[in-house]
Amino acid sequence: MKKRRKKKSLIASFFKIVISMVLIFLVFAGAGIFAYSKLSGNSASDGESKNASDTNLLDALKGQHITTNVAVFGVDADEVRTDVIFIVHYDSKTEKVSILSVPRDTHVKMTDELLSLRRENGNFIPVDGAGNSGYCKINEVYSYAGEGHRQEMAVLQLEDLLGIEIDNYVVINFEAFVEIVDMVGGVDVYVPQDMYKDMSDTGDIVINLKEGYQHLDGAQAQQLVRFRSYPQGDVARVQVQQQFLKALAEKVLSTDTIMKNATTLIKTAYDYVKTDFTLTDMLKYVNYLDNVDPEGITMQTIPGVGQMLGGTSYYIYDEDLIGETVDMFLRGTTAEIEAQKAEAEKQAVIESGEAISSVGKNIMVANGGYKSGFAGQNQTMLEENGFTVQGVYTYNGEKTSYTRIVVSEEGMGYDLQEYYPNSQIIVDKTMMENGEDILIILGTDE
Repeated sequence: MKKRRKKKSLIASFFKIVISMVLIFLVFAGAGIFAYSKLSGNSASDGESKNASDTNLLDALKGQHITTNVAVFGVDADEVRTDVIFIVHYDSKTEKVSILSVPRDTHVKMTDELLSLRRENGNFIPVDGAGNSGYCKINEVYSYAGEGHRQEMAVLQLEDLLGIEIDNYVVINFEAFVEIVDMVGGVDVYVPQDMYKDMSDTGDIVINLKEGYQHLDGAQAQQLVRFRSYPQGDVARVQVQQQFLKALAEKVLSTDTIMKNATTLIKTAYDYVKTDFTLTDMLKYVNYLDNVDPEGITMQTIPGVGQMLGGTSYYIYDEDLIGETVDMFLRGTTAEIEAQKAEAEKQAVIESGEAISSVGKNIMVANGGYKSGFAGQNQTMLEENGFTVQGVYTYNGEKTSYTRIVVSEEGMGYDLQEYYPNSQIIVDKTMMENGEDILIILGTDE
């Protein structure tokens, strides 16, 4: 097997890191975001950035610019499959937290390390639904690796898929998820559809939730994040998990719930969390801890589509687009460039006097998310602010986390970005089918 350097952790104060690991999980049905949603680069220098593994105590005290990637795995009751997988990226200079989700059904070729391990142990080499040797769903890697190798092989598989280095991992099971949600008093969240699935014949849970805004306790929250039967497949499931993560993060960051329950949270972390974060390293990085606005957390799913292979459902990732997505969400390069470019174009149009007011234009609002009645709510809001909305409807095309403001000519839509900060302007008449001047397609994160 190829040798890989041992990666050390990064992160801060014992209490907050452990709490972070637990909350991260409930925040997304995994674990790991709060450590990073609490990291801040307020005192970061303008020097060259370092990976977490290269940062020492002196760097931390100086506020050295750091970046880090943490793999977060939420495991099932038997702890043999990873039911939830995502990467948390933190950059102290930009103070940004990005989360990239990997659907559990993602079709992957096993790494050379995992294939060699199975051959050495006399284990069979799995085949996918189409009979291809050495392929599986990414959530099965944890199981195929076997005791003593699960975390290592799961991390290597993600590194191979995404082309990045992962500094640390956090693994947590659903027992902790239920316990912590109850500890913070439950979470208010929108359930996008009626959900029912009886798994009691195998000793598992019964999922039974109704569509609408609800206050979910731990058991109900587990039902929400584990439900899978969406018309859009695994991608919709990941988006619902992301929305729950944000709702939980906003609640926790706006209260003193964490510190009131610190002792119990730490015990829960020790009971249910597996990680390669060490206490010594955690204590080094207290200088990086600070609050990060939950609204600044960016979440996305690797690009791809659901597809049947030999009667088995897989998520087939887009090989051409995955690199660009990783650049944007885990390296920050594309995101920074595109954001700077968009802002420069916006300012140039406004300063030139060529910006076209949206007041008096015919606007259509399309619900591109999962909240029932959300387009109507936006119609009311826009009309109260002087805009003309000629109608609303449900958007059945590609869903995005951000809102798209589709306009018929250059210079339009900039004044609407005041109401949709996380939005992009697209000039494309062909997307409009109702004679409107502007089409607002609401994103799933609105």
